[in-house]
Amino acid sequence: MADIKIGDASAAETVVRRALEAQYGDRLKGLSFRKCWLSAASDQKFWEVEGTFTRKKGMLGKEARNFKYQIHPGNGSIMGYEEVTPK
Repeated sequence: MADIKIGDASAAETVVRRALEAQYGDRLKGLSFRKCWLSAASDQKFWEVEGTFTRKKGMLGKEARNFKYQIHPGNGSIMGYEEVTPK
């Protein structure tokens, strides 16, 4: 993702969608976004994107996971991420 300006929440969500599709491929079954906002820590700004996705696991199983990604607004790269399996 070279030189992509992330100016709004939908562009940040698109970066996350592409990253998850690249990671899980056709096993990714459902994707929903809860929150997306521009945040800052000291001098660095970044987009935070939270949501849930469902992926196929095995023959009949499914697994839901919550995620939180941090996207650089200047170049569209992923600065950080966290995935959590709900209990």
